[in-house]
Amino acid sequence: MAIKWCIIGAGGIADRRTIPAIVKDERCRLTAVMDKSPETAKRIGEKYNVPYFCDEAEMLENTDCDAVYIGTPVACHYDQAMTVLRFGKHLFMEKPVAMTANESKAIVDAFKQAGKQITIGYMMKYHNLHEQARKIVAEDGIGNVSDVRAQFSCWYPDIAGAWRQKKALGGGGAIMDLGVHCIELIEYVLNEEIVDVKSFYSTKTFSYEVEDGGVIIFKTKSGVLGHIDVNFNIPDNASESKFELYGEKGYVICKGTLGQEETGTLSHLYAPQGDYSAQQNRTVSEPQTFVGAGNDLYQKQIALFCQTLASGKPDYFYADRAVHVQEIIDKIYNEN
Repeated sequence: MAIKWCIIGAGGIADRRTIPAIVKDERCRLTAVMDKSPETAKRIGEKYNVPYFCDEAEMLENTDCDAVYIGTPVACHYDQAMTVLRFGKHLFMEKPVAMTANESKAIVDAFKQAGKQITIGYMMKYHNLHEQARKIVAEDGIGNVSDVRAQFSCWYPDIAGAWRQKKALGGGGAIMDLGVHCIELIEYVLNEEIVDVKSFYSTKTFSYEVEDGGVIIFKTKSGVLGHIDVNFNIPDNASESKFELYGEKGYVICKGTLGQEETGTLSHLYAPQGDYSAQQNRTVSEPQTFVGAGNDLYQKQIALFCQTLASGKPDYFYADRAVHVQEIIDKIYNEN
């Protein structure tokens, strides 16, 4: 039986990525879309030949569906998620969960209590190269990890009406939008939590009220140290989008993997040092190289969501992690 989907927030990422992933999955059927903009609702509804609405409750009252996707500004997530739950539907929602950790936890706890699935759209962990990085770390391929670095950017100049540039709608800037991805991915690859963070951020290039750049310094539970650079003010072609892990026996370096597509490369070098060398002579070793598989990360998310529903057993592990990510973000913003 097909899983019937309704969409809340049909423009933007929904139209570009998530709706195409839903309609390409043979287990899914798109049944209705909703957007606060009448023009967007009409355009997307007609594009996919489904009913369209401008009010989420009206759509859910008048449409037979099993699951709902939410792709709206973060400030809308709490009320819309609770509306979805009131109608007894499963939920797939874009990151971050909500504006604060308290709101995020309230949402996830409510879905747990109701026995309904909730999944948050952190798609980067499904990238084949990030899965490979996790496997290498787990199999002692670089030894005990000591240092992690992530650089994630998106050129995002002043744009009239852009909700991510308004604190009341997005909750923050580059850290809230890009940093959350890095935090979630690092915890996935290392399979452990970040327990302490410090951060600096500023609005240096553009004139909007949220930060256009930030640096996060962190420590994990086992003592791994690292930093995350996130920017709205670096040209896309000037950023390597790197994710690096260094250990006592080697490294994993991913280039071009932080983004919405399964692209880029992964270099893995296994090079245990042995004895100390006072001369500090260095030779260049050739790493093993892997390439991005080019699959649709959003289709992977939808496929896993469908598998979870088919199992009849909700899985809240990554929803809980998404709440933990928001706790880290709260700490960053509250301490600055």
